Amino acid sequence: MDVLVDYPTARTVAQALQPGLLQAQHLGRPVVVSVVEPILTFDAIDLFERSQAEVTERFLWAHPSDDFALVGLGAAAVVEVGTSAGAGSRFRQAAEAWRALLADLIYAGPRGLPGVGPLLLGGFAFDGERPATDLWAGYPAGRLVLPRLTFTRHQERAWLTQTVRLSPTDNAVAIADELTALRDRVLAAAEIPTSVPPAAPTTLNELRSASDWQADVAKASQAVAAGEMKKVVLARAAQLEADTPFAAGRALRYLGANYHGCYIFAVARGERCFLGATPEQLIRLRHGEVRTMSLAGSIRRGRTAEEDQQLGQALQDSVKDRNEHSVVVQAMVEALFSVCPSLSVGPTGLLKLGNIQHLCTPITGPVAENHTLLDLVERLHPTPAVGGRPRAVALEWIRAHEQLDRGWYAGPVGWVDARGEGEFAVALRSALLAGDRATLFAGCGIMADSDPEREYVESTLKLKPMLAALTQ
Repeated sequence: MDVLVDYPTARTVAQALQPGLLQAQHLGRPVVVSVVEPILTFDAIDLFERSQAEVTERFLWAHPSDDFALVGLGAAAVVEVGTSAGAGSRFRQAAEAWRALLADLIYAGPRGLPGVGPLLLGGFAFDGERPATDLWAGYPAGRLVLPRLTFTRHQERAWLTQTVRLSPTDNAVAIADELTALRDRVLAAAEIPTSVPPAAPTTLNELRSASDWQADVAKASQAVAAGEMKKVVLARAAQLEADTPFAAGRALRYLGANYHGCYIFAVARGERCFLGATPEQLIRLRHGEVRTMSLAGSIRRGRTAEEDQQLGQALQDSVKDRNEHSVVVQAMVEALFSVCPSLSVGPTGLLKLGNIQHLCTPITGPVAENHTLLDLVERLHPTPAVGGRPRAVALEWIRAHEQLDRGWYAGPVGWVDARGEGEFAVALRSALLAGDRATLFAGCGIMADSDPEREYVESTLKLKPMLAALTQ
């Protein structure tokens, strides 16, 4: 990792914090202060991995095909909502808390650059009304962190945002000393060469038997055929156990190298880390323009170019998959239309990934004024691609039959800036690491004509990216 040798000294940082301290003293309440400096480029995964000894809160977001990466370290403030917030209002509560944090913001740095400046980084559980089990301890219904240090890289340019929340009684010099010491320790740790140990032997255990899960697929298919729902998504999980703790950095490097078109993400709290490589963008809001996608309908990749083309064509010709996909497109357009009346729905094509290909339809358009990214997340989540349709009926069916705490799997993960813009993805192709145990998740959309055995094979295919990342 390249490091700029003339970072601001603690004294310079203290001078930058002084206006914030004066503002806090004048108002009699805490004030957020963010200072941005240009830096040389950095390796996001190395920085995320090697800062573990310095901070307990770590966040990684990378989209390699756009050469965009964020690493958030430490916590200047935390916005957290629980199950009592309700399925929808948790997003509104998070947005209101963010606005309150920024009410008296003191900011020094460039404006209008994606991912630069004060950001909230984190995510939400799939189901805001389902109480979490011990499996997801530390990952509540919603948790977004304002990092103390945010490293941003975009198309060969990079910045460091240093953020604190100053109280009227704080000492700017002491806070600056602490902040610059943390920055220097993190950068020094990222410069230390480390050897990558070989992957430890692992054992994979199904949390539910294949026959039991397929029986639920049959029930779901019957419910759709009976008109109870248009579609429902069923998820399953498997646990991987190893002789030694799993290394998040190793898994992230594998995902970044092999799933270039996906969003690579990781949310770490202490020794636990939720990570993955998801192909599904939930929503991006940038300069007033919305971008999202419908992603539903899947088939494997071919062993040869000819077989791959044949499989892709079979997916496009599949009545079951086309119907499943159209349900998702219709629901997303309906969810956004009132705030994005000029939506453009692109042609449906194929999104081809390492071991799987999906039907994909891009959806874009301008958003009406006074609507932020979290407003849009609330309107969209969960889409029928991960929940079902009608939404409320499908969620109740999932709660009654899935026998799985999805936690943050299939929930929104991402970031939002001070303007209310940013990007969230759907946390698919993911796993929760906890020491020497990893829980992997996958799901399938169930229609009236779904075949349980085929759905099980598809879910197994969707587990393979994380399985390979953790075992190779």
